[in-house]
Amino acid sequence: MNGGIHAGFDMPTADGSGALRGLHTGVKIAAAFVYIATVMSFDRHAVGRLTPFLLYPVAIGALGAVSFSTSVKRLLPALPFCVFAGVSNLLFERETAFVVQGAAVTYGVLSCFSLVFRAVLCVEALVILTATTPASAVTAQLRRSGLPSFLPMLFEMTCRYSGVLAAEARSLRIAYALRGGSQRGVDIRHIGGFIGSLFLRAMARAENIGNALKMRGYGDALSSPANMPRKAAPVAFALRDAAFLCTVCFSCALFRLVDLPLLMGTLWYGLFR
Repeated sequence: MNGGIHAGFDMPTADGSGALRGLHTGVKIAAAFVYIATVMSFDRHAVGRLTPFLLYPVAIGALGAVSFSTSVKRLLPALPFCVFAGVSNLLFERETAFVVQGAAVTYGVLSCFSLVFRAVLCVEALVILTATTPASAVTAQLRRSGLPSFLPMLFEMTCRYSGVLAAEARSLRIAYALRGGSQRGVDIRHIGGFIGSLFLRAMARAENIGNALKMRGYGDALSSPANMPRKAAPVAFALRDAAFLCTVCFSCALFRLVDLPLLMGTLWYGLFR
């Protein structure tokens, strides 16, 4: 019964096929958590010290065979929210931080760029995680980790209902295009009604799916590892898992404690001045 529930409502699988696919799911989750926590620990005006953290999405993305188009495609939906949040800093922090070629750079510009930069790094870490690990495996690992049951369930429902929202958006877009004739896109006057209809339709569809899940026995009974399907069974922890996690943790600690851009700039100036 429980296996049928998961099989009937399984979440999208990962599309990465590189070396990361064979790593322990818990290790990949822990590495992403350490990376995101380290990136978010910097001051809101830090920009230069964040540049070494680009190594993670580049190197780990290459190991996971995550294509550049996949990364950009999954990053774009979150980018506007980050930009809008950062733009407000331009209005409130107008003190001059430094001057470049006669142009004053304010703390608002630094905090705006830092916020967007950190958001891109964190989203890319999650993109790599989801592209190299099936969402069902992530949920199973979160349940085995002893977290409160509502957290894995929230993650699982978010993955499932995001697809519902996208499907309803496509249906509304097709219906709008058929009724609008040759008009391209949604008219600005109809944006409010379009979004309202989208959420109402998505809520109604999600409620039907939720009722179907309850009728099939979905609930807290599935939170224990004993009730998980065989494909989500725990994987043995290997030496390469420990090596990968130690490498990520060491790199994050190094980038956090040592100002590598400043150190490299000082060395470069000392050698070539």
